Amino acid sequence: MPSLPSLRRLPLPEARRRHGRRVFAALLLVVLLAGGLACSSAPPPARPPAREPVTRAPEPLALDPADRPYLIDPLEGYSSEVDPDLRDRLRNVWRDLLEAGDTEGAVRVGSRMLEENPGFFPAQVLISQVDFAAGDDQRVVVRLLPLGDALSTYTASQLLIGRAAERLGDVPLAYAAFRAVAARSPLARKRAGELHPRALEIIANRLDEALRSQNAEAADQQLALLRSWGPSETLTYEAMRKVARSRGDRDAELTAVKELSFRRPADQKLRERRAELELEVGDPSAGLKIVQEEAARHPKDPAVAQKLELAKFRWRLSQLPRGVQEVAAKPELNKGDFAVLLYWLIPDVRNSRPSAGRIATDVLDSPYQEEIVRVVNLGLMDVDSTLHRFSPGSPVRRGAALRIVLRTMARFGKGACAGGNVSGGNTCEASVACGLVLSEEDCQPAAQLSGSEGVEILRRSLKLLGGT
Repeated sequence: MPSLPSLRRLPLPEARRRHGRRVFAALLLVVLLAGGLACSSAPPPARPPAREPVTRAPEPLALDPADRPYLIDPLEGYSSEVDPDLRDRLRNVWRDLLEAGDTEGAVRVGSRMLEENPGFFPAQVLISQVDFAAGDDQRVVVRLLPLGDALSTYTASQLLIGRAAERLGDVPLAYAAFRAVAARSPLARKRAGELHPRALEIIANRLDEALRSQNAEAADQQLALLRSWGPSETLTYEAMRKVARSRGDRDAELTAVKELSFRRPADQKLRERRAELELEVGDPSAGLKIVQEEAARHPKDPAVAQKLELAKFRWRLSQLPRGVQEVAAKPELNKGDFAVLLYWLIPDVRNSRPSAGRIATDVLDSPYQEEIVRVVNLGLMDVDSTLHRFSPGSPVRRGAALRIVLRTMARFGKGACAGGNVSGGNTCEASVACGLVLSEEDCQPAAQLSGSEGVEILRRSLKLLGGT
């Protein structure tokens, strides 16, 4: 072993320094070895634990609580037979839609069902329920309306149509859908009852608009709805009256006016209109009674007095033979018809003895031969002097009718409109002067004459002839 330098050979301070360095080096070596051993024996740092997958609970379909009751079993109210397996599969998917919000599954399964059977309506309802939940109400209505037309009592479809239409603001469509299944669904019955007044009001407004635009077909459609939805409603009778007046259907108007007058007995205008219609096409006795009651309340009113005079005349007309009444109601009169009215409405014509004995060969087979022969032989109506023909079937114009009445007044009347004062000259001027028409514009000599117009001209002549 080599000998270390003798400490004694070194100076004392140098020896101390060398000895200190050796001690420090040794200590350093010990420390380093100790650190290495410690590092080599320590375990590696632990890894963070792996996260276990989190399972989220399914969430129900996001729906307003007020809308949820309308998403019922798509098979509810479906009248066709359904295979049990298909039925169970559909109901499972529907439950998943409502309870787990599985809209994708509902659309996927519903679409597959429709591919297999395009006429399987419950699949359409299932898909529409997804659209409804998404707020696409227009798509719901478009998709399901054909189903409602095909199966009006299909509860699941009609409930969804009704609610979607309601959310769209289409009250009549919503009401119609709910009403269709009201007998099957308490919810539909409740909503139909709540929507009923508003639905009828909207339809009545649409009817008014159709009448204003002279769209008779649209008005008839709205009236049909009102009569179906509310046959006993006052609103419906008002609509019936309006449509009847627009068509000139006095019989239908009288039916509506009678009912309305019973409901509103204090409505004076209704009473007056009922009196007019009763006298024209209804019960003249009832019409006369209404006017007499009004005259008793207003004995000094000249307008009421004139109405009473007209009512009495109409009542007398109602006492004439049925055939005469039918003539008076005709839309267009011929010469034979006017001869009948002249004979039966003017007492002087019926009671006078003719002085002439002219013959009209073409009236021998007419049921009104007596009436025609009388007015001809009184000189009130003419016969062709060469052919001896009266031509009873030819139309009578307004101007010709006025000339005949003026001729009648000239023969039987008194005063300014009697004698020769009205037999010649301008027919319209004379007719105005004698009160047969109100103005020359009303004369219209070439116009066709209706039964009611002919009756009114003869009625006005009666007062001048001494009648009432």
